[in-house]
Amino acid sequence: MKIIDRYILEEMTSVFLAGLAIFTFVLLMGKILRLMELIITKGVGVITVLKLFATILPSFLALTVPMAGLLAALSAFGRLAADGELIALKTAGWSLYRLILPALFFGFLTYLLTLFLMLVAVPRSNHVFKDLVYRLARTKATLGLREGVYNSDFEGLILYVEKLDEGRSSLKGVFMADSRDPEAPRIIVAQEGQLVPDPRRLRMVLRLLQGGVHFTSPRDPAKYRSLSFATYEMALDLNPGLSESLGRAKGEAEMTLRELSRKINDLRAQGGNYHPYLVELHKKLALPLACLVFVLLGTPLGIKVKRSGRASGFLLSIPILLAYYILLVAGEGLGDRGRVPAFWAIWTPNLLLGVLGGLFLIAGARELSILERISFWRTRD
Repeated sequence: MKIIDRYILEEMTSVFLAGLAIFTFVLLMGKILRLMELIITKGVGVITVLKLFATILPSFLALTVPMAGLLAALSAFGRLAADGELIALKTAGWSLYRLILPALFFGFLTYLLTLFLMLVAVPRSNHVFKDLVYRLARTKATLGLREGVYNSDFEGLILYVEKLDEGRSSLKGVFMADSRDPEAPRIIVAQEGQLVPDPRRLRMVLRLLQGGVHFTSPRDPAKYRSLSFATYEMALDLNPGLSESLGRAKGEAEMTLRELSRKINDLRAQGGNYHPYLVELHKKLALPLACLVFVLLGTPLGIKVKRSGRASGFLLSIPILLAYYILLVAGEGLGDRGRVPAFWAIWTPNLLLGVLGGLFLIAGARELSILERISFWRTRD
């Protein structure tokens, strides 16, 4: 590898790492605060929270790696142009088409990284995340209960248990005040209860046996009704919306390409709505390719703007990224409903920015050639 190639790659790598840290931190800020809340107010262990953080990180890196690649191309070639190094390289016989090769190589490496994240890391991490949340809910539901104490660990519920077995899964003498619906508070009394795991929905189910439910109305205290039951079930969540607040992906995002293909074929055969799964399949392939598209667009654009510094590259990358992801989200919505073919819904942003980057590259190469000729004639004079 030539010295100039290494020089460009080193310049892009330093900016890429800084940009990756910034973009990832900005996108994860809300999730980090939510995880800190679990430690402070919910008593969740630090190790468990770190594991949760590690499982949601790949889905964000799949977005921020292409973003950081665009920032690296803009900033690196913008600095080369601003410092006059680009003209010197052109005078030495380096064309823009040759200079972009190390940048494309860098983009190819980020493409492979993003492809691995989308096809392997994200599906696996989402699966691990669901398992962690379920185990967290189960631990909280079992260890949070105490005999002869009014337990208020679950939002909107006050639970009193007269006696617990050693495994804390069987309850005797249960009293519960349920105020999750302010318009219809309930008092529930039961002779026995059981904690039943529900891993599919990431929760524990409290199954009450031989008891009654008493209803009152806050608007009219004179109204009262009750009913008896042989079996009564209710969900005990660690925290309502925990999975959604931490960014759990959709079901199709948890699937591999093989699982998506199988699901699409099954739904097609059954006449079901297979479009969301087909869109997700194309998305897993199109998003990594954005790394190469961003480098192709960012290299000539950075040269044209001619502003050195990471801050200028960051500011310039924002509108490009917004345009790309707005097109991607809009296309995804149309593709999920079947209004636009999945291919065009997902690949259109890559095609548009790729063509635009190619045009900028041709224009930048011609402009650089003209500047080199002017510099050459001025040197002769």
